[in-house]
Amino acid sequence: MLSGWYVDIFVGYLIRILIRTVKARGSDRWAVEKGMVTGSRSDPAPYGGPVAEVTYTYEGEYFSGMQREPCILRGSAEEYAARFREGSDIIARVKPGEPEVSIVRQRDQAIGILT
Repeated sequence: MLSGWYVDIFVGYLIRILIRTVKARGSDRWAVEKGMVTGSRSDPAPYGGPVAEVTYTYEGEYFSGMQREPCILRGSAEEYAARFREGSDIIARVKPGEPEVSIVRQRDQAIGILT
């Protein structure tokens, strides 16, 4: 039987994944912008498990965003955050008509759609 602590982490993780999925809906059609990482860290998050946070700017540093990547293990959050070093490039999707709304998708980083 799983203890309450593990159930809390798992349920919190699922809720964060659901929220991220809803926010990302339709982002395949959003504009692609090259941005710059301004910071990254992992947060142990007392409820719902660890989270990796990556902050970034885009469109000439006029806009900024934060990507929160939910993880189950602390090591996974630390590894995710370590991939994004301050000053490095990042690819963000920007919502049409709402340039203050952006999202970072792992698959965009992996395929390197901007050169």
